[in-house]
Amino acid sequence: MNVVENTLGASIEAFLARPLFGHLATAAPEGARESPVWYLWEDDAAWILGDSSTDTFPDRVEKHSGCALGVVDFDAERGLVQHVGIRGTGTVEPFDRDLAERLLARYLGPDRTDWDSRFSGYVADPTDTALLVRIEPESVVARDQSYAPAPVRNGH
Repeated sequence: MNVVENTLGASIEAFLARPLFGHLATAAPEGARESPVWYLWEDDAAWILGDSSTDTFPDRVEKHSGCALGVVDFDAERGLVQHVGIRGTGTVEPFDRDLAERLLARYLGPDRTDWDSRFSGYVADPTDTALLVRIEPESVVARDQSYAPAPVRNGH
């Protein structure tokens, strides 16, 4: 992983281990597209669940593998702004039940029986259109752009 900048004050791996939303940027004929995604950072790559029958980003990744994943943690009350940007190459990979379960457990908890049936069913009985997108980083930028928040006055 080619880390261009890291001002987080923590490891990039620790930041990416947190269950934050990612934003996947891909190229399309009409211009850049962005998709909010859940991801799993594992083996120096980002993994994203997809389905070729309902998601359009896997097709865009297959046509143009250059993509980016941005992950932001923001809390206005604390003035927290932390960001990791990954630029790299995306590939569409076969569905892997174990990897998908690890990814979903980050967001939904470790016990699959507690998950919403859309997600537990997705892992238990995946369709033949289920897949994974793997993003291998070419460069990574990690920034802490936090600030001192304005004081709260009169309940505002």
